[in-house]
Formats: sequence, structure tokens, C-alpha cells
Amino acid sequence: MENNLVVQSNELVLAAYTMTTKEKQLLLTCISRIDSRPDAPNITKQTKFTVTVEEVAKIFYTDSTKKNAFRDLEQASNRLFDREVLIALEDNKTLRTRFVSGVLYDPNGEQITITFAEDVLPYLTQLKANFTKYRLMEVSELSSIHSMRLYELIVCWVGQYQYTQSMDLDDFRYVMGIKGKYKQFGQLRERVIETAIDEVNESTNYKITVEYHKKSRGKGYEGLTLKFHRKTLDKLTSADGTLSQATIQSIVDNVQFMNDYNNHPSLSYDGKMQTDAFKREMINIIQREPESFNKPNKALESYLPKIKH
Repeated sequence: MENNLVVQSNELVLAAYTMTTKEKQLLLTCISRIDSRPDAPNITKQTKFTVTVEEVAKIFYTDSTKKNAFRDLEQASNRLFDREVLIALEDNKTLRTRFVSGVLYDPNGEQITITFAEDVLPYLTQLKANFTKYRLMEVSELSSIHSMRLYELIVCWVGQYQYTQSMDLDDFRYVMGIKGKYKQFGQLRERVIETAIDEVNESTNYKITVEYHKKSRGKGYEGLTLKFHRKTLDKLTSADGTLSQATIQSIVDNVQFMNDYNNHPSLSYDGKMQTDAFKREMINIIQREPESFNKPNKALESYLPKIKH
């Protein structure tokens, strides 16, 4: 694992499946071994990926829990073989497949060798567009499978220039892999939603807030809205902790900001040549990669209007 980069098609990120945290850690570690670039060597259903207990323990375990890594990896590999995944396709079709077609457990070498299922390979290899990527270390401190799934979704949505997501609770259960579970809203909120949000907020580079939507008739709740942004944008948030679109707009409207960043590498040719295109593209670039605005004394907040006392 040279860079521990996990790359998956958006379809796979948004797919429905059930999995434990340890299985997810093992799966992601194997996925990080795949070179997903379009010009990468071809990967087939015969290609095998080996992961050692030491490698997994180095990323996902602390010194006090490393003793459990060998046991966990064995159990995770046995369960992972049985896991199904449902991938939504065009024309209302659904692909039902598995993540892996073979698992070889080697207790003497303390390692696992995995072969990915043929039907899932197109969602992990030769990816040209519409994919989600992050490094394993970004989820290394997440202890809940719900937190890991939510983090992947957030990264996927941000990559599609979406910084808020509204859905009904049944759709949320589906995408989180808990369809049919936590039918009581109180359980869903406490055990899944709030737990995942708190852990992502505490242990990753993203900040999430949630609003719940009450039913139009009767008691209870029927949906939610998630709002999210990179923590490096915290200085641009409103009093409620959500990212202020008006603040971002004021930055991109700032003439000095345009002069300073009109050569930003993520800008298109039109963005570098046309004012309207610059502003339109910059709204997304700021939210997607705020760390790229790193010129000395030219941080994003420096373009905000000065507060008069």
C-alpha cells in the first residue's frame, strides 16, 4: 500500500449493502491496492490482493487493541465472502452481486488474499469519471460502520458539487445499508444518525449538521437534510454551524480574490478568461478543495469584509 488511496465509482458508494466495521476495513484496505486509473494495468477476476494483519493493524488499531487484529481479520474475511451488494443501474435496473469471489485465509502467514467478484470490478478499475476517492487514514479513527458509510457518502456528494442532501428516512436507511432496521425514529436518530455525525465531526476533516423534517400529518418525522463542509471552511459558517453561501459569494465577488486566484489550477479555460465563469466555478472549488487557497496572507477569510467595531 504505497498511498492507501481508496477509489470507487459513485454507483458503488451509493449502493446498498450490510457490513461490519472490521469487514469494511478489510475491504477498503484491499481496494486501496487497486490502481483505478484508466491507463492502469488490467485487473481480472483472477487478480489477487493480499493484506497482512500487520498492515491492517497499523492503520486501524491502537497499541492496546492490536492483539485483536488477527482474530478480527479472520472473522471479517469469513463474513465478507457472504456479503451481497445491490447497485442501482440505468432504466430502474439493479445489479445484485458480491464484493469478493474468493478469500484465502493464511493463519501461518497472518494474511488474507482476496479475489474481487467479476461484476464488481468495473466499479473499482479503469475509472475515468464519476468516482469517489479518499485515503484510508481519513477513516482510520472511525469505529462505526455507519460513520464510515456516511463519510463515504459525504465525500461522494462533495465530489458531485453537492453540499446539502435531503432524503426521506427510508431512502436514508437504504443508502446506509440498514433497510428494515431501526424502524423507530428515536433509535435511528440515536444509534445511527447522531452517532455517525458525531464521529465524523470529531475524527475526520468534514463537519456535518442535520435537520429533521416532521410529517405533514400526524406525529413523528419523515426525512432529514444533511449539510456538510470541510472543517477548513469553519470560518465561513453561519451562527448555526452551516456553511454560509452568502459568505462564499462575497469572496468570489471580491475583485482582489479574482486577481489573486485567476490562475487556480482547477479553473477551466473559460473560468480563467470570463468573470461569470470564474465566479461560478470558484463557488464549487472553494467548497471542494478549500486547502488549495494557500497563498501567503491570502487565505479565504482574508477576502471577507472587515468588521467595524
